[in-house]
Amino acid sequence: MDQKEIHAERVSQYYGTQYGAYFEKTVRVNPASFLTPFIQRLGNGSRLWDIGCGSGRDLLWLKEQGFKPTGLERSIGLARLAHNHSRCPVVVGDFETFDFSRIDADGMLLTAALVHVPPKRLEAVLKNILRGLGIRGLLSISMKQGTGCFQDRTGRRFYLWQSHGLESIFNSLNLRPLDVFSNVSALGTRETWLAYLLQKR
Repeated sequence: MDQKEIHAERVSQYYGTQYGAYFEKTVRVNPASFLTPFIQRLGNGSRLWDIGCGSGRDLLWLKEQGFKPTGLERSIGLARLAHNHSRCPVVVGDFETFDFSRIDADGMLLTAALVHVPPKRLEAVLKNILRGLGIRGLLSISMKQGTGCFQDRTGRRFYLWQSHGLESIFNSLNLRPLDVFSNVSALGTRETWLAYLLQKR
């Protein structure tokens, strides 16, 4: 097993076994500050997909604002907790292999969902996800800001990004930035996030 496979196994194992702890760590964060710019550009009742929906926190908030959200979550345990918390549909699936062409979303949300994706794979992953976004749909994405990567005590590797690297990928995918934000982590970790609102050209 090479290093890429070892890392993928560690990530899968963490979210597959520690889903309860992850749920408790993230579910109480109020997402209004970073989701409001996204929903302000969408019509009421829009069909939204939260990719890597985690605890279901954002699903519940979006539903309460009058939208129709669906979650996608690889971890079976997290998917169950997200559904129970939000009472929204949650599909168990991996965003690298899921057939997004069968959906037609008005908006897609990738809040911290791609932090474990290596830079060489990010464009291909986004290309697959974008197959599910409608012709004038909006994409909200946030990535950790920095350079290189780091590994935490659980063995998960987090990849860090600068704006020029992300914007080069967005341009190659024919995505037009509508807004760009820089936010400090709502979990109190002092990490900075780069957040983009994007639309297909």
